[in-house]
Amino acid sequence: MKLLEHEGKELFARYGIPVPRGELVRATTTKPSFGAPFMLKAQVPSSNRGIRGGVVKVERAEDFSAARDRLLATEFDGILPEVLLAEEVITASRELYVSFSYSTNTRTPVLALSKEGGTGVDEAEITPIDMLAGVSQALVNDALGQADIERSDTISRVVLALWKLFAEERLLLAEINPLFWREDGSVVAGDAKILQDDSIVDPAYRPFLDLPGDIAVLASGGGASLLNLDALMRHGGKPANYVEYSGNPPKEVVAELTQKVLSKPGLKGCWTIGGTANFTDIYETMTGFVEGLRMLTPKPTYPIVVRRDGPRQKEAFAMLKEVAEKEGFNLHLYGPETSMDESARIVVELSYQLGSKE
Repeated sequence: MKLLEHEGKELFARYGIPVPRGELVRATTTKPSFGAPFMLKAQVPSSNRGIRGGVVKVERAEDFSAARDRLLATEFDGILPEVLLAEEVITASRELYVSFSYSTNTRTPVLALSKEGGTGVDEAEITPIDMLAGVSQALVNDALGQADIERSDTISRVVLALWKLFAEERLLLAEINPLFWREDGSVVAGDAKILQDDSIVDPAYRPFLDLPGDIAVLASGGGASLLNLDALMRHGGKPANYVEYSGNPPKEVVAELTQKVLSKPGLKGCWTIGGTANFTDIYETMTGFVEGLRMLTPKPTYPIVVRRDGPRQKEAFAMLKEVAEKEGFNLHLYGPETSMDESARIVVELSYQLGSKE
């Protein structure tokens, strides 16, 4: 889900990123609380509003009503804006670009920086981020140097705050374009582009399909999850469901899905399966899985095969072993040394040949 600019700037302000003084404008608004000149911006999820006439400068107070009415009556990619954003005019000596997103090339989050922001952004210097190490001051300084941007404590604070926002809110994209850099050294976020993961914003968005089998499946990875179902059936297993929960979900989401999947009567086994994750916290995921197991009544005694790998996998497996020993869950743990196909064979063998203790 893409946030509107004013929603993104509300997040920016919450994380300490400076934003212009502004307020929302509706059809009934007679004038902003601050005087002209000011910017008036259509609040739509469309890209490139600026070159489509969605951002105008109101030079005089008497020009406001006409600009308001025109913007509210203009469609952008088929969408009429419901509100506008009036903002103070920012005078800047430079415009920069900064964002955090995920890269399919590096399979990690990346920091993108450019000394040329605004509508003229063509290329940015890309710095891959290690999710375990995070973003440090030293990394930001190096990235600024690679982008030919002189080091500035003010810029660094904004980049670090944007990373905190990106990581804590579990975003797909957090972008400031442009980041206005003023003569006095201060900076202001001129625009905000925020993309949220629908499956995190709304856990009900997680795809779930009930199937007629008896081996519960909790899979991570969209395409891989379907291939894993094929592997399970190839080895003679009968899946009881399809659900996919990748994207570094919080433990609460995993707990809810675990309870939902394992509440089905007649189960003979459970398979928690995923490949090698790059930015999924395996410990967080497995903590949610355990919380879901604890919600079940009666406690499941059938074999539970877990095959996971990624950040904090070793800590997660140590925790799972302790839980199995203390609470009596029939857990079988496999890391990257065991292929996903082999773990499918194992869960089928344990579930059917050894049978369930229920």
